[in-house]
Amino acid sequence: SPKKVNLVAALVRGMRVEDALLQLQVTVKRAAKTVYQVIHSARANATHNYGLNPDRLLVAEAFLGKGYFKKRVAYHSKGRHGIKVRPECRLTVVVREITPEEEAEIARLRVSNFLKLTKRERRLVPHKLIETTPIWNRKGKTKSHVAGATAI
Repeated sequence: SPKKVNLVAALVRGMRVEDALLQLQVTVKRAAKTVYQVIHSARANATHNYGLNPDRLLVAEAFLGKGYFKKRVAYHSKGRHGIKVRPECRLTVVVREITPEEEAEIARLRVSNFLKLTKRERRLVPHKLIETTPIWNRKGKTKSHVAGATAI
């Protein structure tokens, strides 16, 4: 249904295409598979038809339109009947290439400490990186823990 697909589409709206595809692989929604296929196809179309760099693509828009609503008979008790409605929707994804200014902003955000980011900035850098995320240890820092962290 449009409401359920829109939940997943809103999740990846504004993300980089690589991050959006990673996010959709771990999303536990049935609509995530459909949105994944549409974004994957949009990336392939942008690369093949327009010659854009697939590593620098951004999900600019992801919106839904109303599709054909299938109607079926619903049988009730005492010989009565009703109408079952199965809603469908159309998903449109628009991708664009990241500008150099946005790329510089993403690089700046990747080395920041992820504190007080706006919603738009969190979508550009959705995953915390290993270098900036401190490894939590209940017992505190031990010598073996510090040695293991530098080996990575």
